Amino acid sequence: MALVARPKVHTDELRERLLDEAVHIVGEHGVSALSVRDAARAADTSTSAVYSLFGNKEGLTRGVLIRAFDSFATAQESGVAVDAAAHLSTLGVHYVAWALEHPRLYELMFGQTLAGITSTAETEAASARAIAPLRQGVQSAIESGLFRPADVDTIVASLWSQVHGMAMLLLSGRFPAGADPVAAATAVIDGWRPDPG
Repeated sequence: MALVARPKVHTDELRERLLDEAVHIVGEHGVSALSVRDAARAADTSTSAVYSLFGNKEGLTRGVLIRAFDSFATAQESGVAVDAAAHLSTLGVHYVAWALEHPRLYELMFGQTLAGITSTAETEAASARAIAPLRQGVQSAIESGLFRPADVDTIVASLWSQVHGMAMLLLSGRFPAGADPVAAATAVIDGWRPDPG
C-alpha cells in the first residue's frame, strides 16, 4: 500500500502572510509590540505555524528586518538620475523620504542589536543590497571626476552619516526650523569635489 504524503500545512503563502502581518505590527507600533501570538492571530493561524516557519520570535523579527531592508533598497534603486551629482542627491531624498514614511522599520534597521536580532548571511546580504546604490553612485562620481579620488567606503560613510543624521533629526523633530535640508545635504556632496585650484 502506497503512503500518501500529507499536505504541507505551513506553506510559503502562510509564511508571506505572517511576514505581512508582522511588518504591519512593527510598522505601526515598533518592534517591541511584535509577539508570536499577535502575528499568528493577525494571519489567522496558530503560534505553532510561526515556530515551524521562523523558528522563534527572533526569526520572525529577522524576517521583518529583511523585508525592511528590501523595501528600502527598492526605494534607493528607483533613485536614478542623469548625472552623478543629481543621482546622489536623488538617493539622499529617497533615503530620507523612506525613513519618514516608515519610521518604525527604519528604527529596526539601525537597532537590530537592541532588538536582539543576530546577524546572518541573509541579513547581511539584505543590508548590502540596501547600501549598494550609494556605493555605485559614489564610484560613478569618482570615475566621472565629480569627486576627487578617495576611498569609496570613506565617502559612502560621509554621505550616509549625513542623510542618516538628517533623517533622525527630522524624525525626532529636532531639525533646525530655518535650515534648508537640501542645502545641508548638497554641502556634504560638494565637500568631496576636487579643489578648483
